[in-house]
Amino acid sequence: MKRWLITIALLAALVSSACTSGPARTGTFIDKQARSDLRIVTYNVNWDCLFPDDDPQNHKWRSIYRLDEFRRVIAALDPDIMCVQEINPARDPQQLADIFNETLPLKNGKGWHATIGSDNVTLSRYPLSMLADRTKPEGHKSQSLALVDLPDGRYDRDIYIMNQHFACCGGADKEAKRQQQADALANWMRDARTQGGFIDLPQGTPIVVLGDLNIVEGPRPVETLVTGDISDEATYGRDSPPDWDGTDNTDLHPLHNGIGPDDFTWRNDSDRFDPSRLDYVIYTDSVLLVVKKFILNTTTMSQAELDATGLRKLDVVLNPPGEFDHLPLVVDFRMP
Repeated sequence: MKRWLITIALLAALVSSACTSGPARTGTFIDKQARSDLRIVTYNVNWDCLFPDDDPQNHKWRSIYRLDEFRRVIAALDPDIMCVQEINPARDPQQLADIFNETLPLKNGKGWHATIGSDNVTLSRYPLSMLADRTKPEGHKSQSLALVDLPDGRYDRDIYIMNQHFACCGGADKEAKRQQQADALANWMRDARTQGGFIDLPQGTPIVVLGDLNIVEGPRPVETLVTGDISDEATYGRDSPPDWDGTDNTDLHPLHNGIGPDDFTWRNDSDRFDPSRLDYVIYTDSVLLVVKKFILNTTTMSQAELDATGLRKLDVVLNPPGEFDHLPLVVDFRMP
């Protein structure tokens, strides 16, 4: 029944968008359908590569300096909320907010808001509150948790963002850490939906879990985030379907540039691992409609699309010709 209601609401929203959307900004797949759609982007940018190499302790993790490419990407995508992974945890998140203020300046002298937890930075055009970097009980590692205070005149509700970077790489120990993190998040979502405990969200507040989940050993951690099926119930409590209506969340699963056929979010042609889907957006679909979703891959865009958007063919490539690292995931939400 929920899926039928969502479909009906989505069709109505798409029909009404003709009244709220303006002329296409670029005339390409990256444009929003309506100005009021809420665009969220998640992007693992590779270790601290947006800043000069000013931390000798982290030099071994550095790749190359890629600020110009990043500026072109965010200018083209024009996000409302952006979640970035692999930023040096010692950095002041305002350093990243300054990049956004210079590249995507806001009106009336306002500035971008930013918060950091571990290596995850959440940036927003709108104020952030309920900031936290750990759930209770804690998971394997810290994260960036924030409620985005959306404009009341445009949106009926605020939105809760859970920006993640799960443990990397293969092995049973790493998989156990990823499952621990997923269990902690499933418990935190249950706590947020119910009165008491450590966190209370207003009824129907959209919840989005997103970021680099490093799913390489199997889908079990993602299943926990979608269904609320907790493995370690002794620590993190009983199973609980994580959407507000008592059903599963939805795994966004976008395709490259909206048409596919590829869905990988990480690729390195010099590595022994095949291209993989490591980055995710998982959301409460009872209170959010998806009107556009895609993985940005500039290498497969036409020259006309690149010219229209101000992007360059290798903007998402870490080390040409074939080391992509991660790609940006983009979703436009509409609140029914």
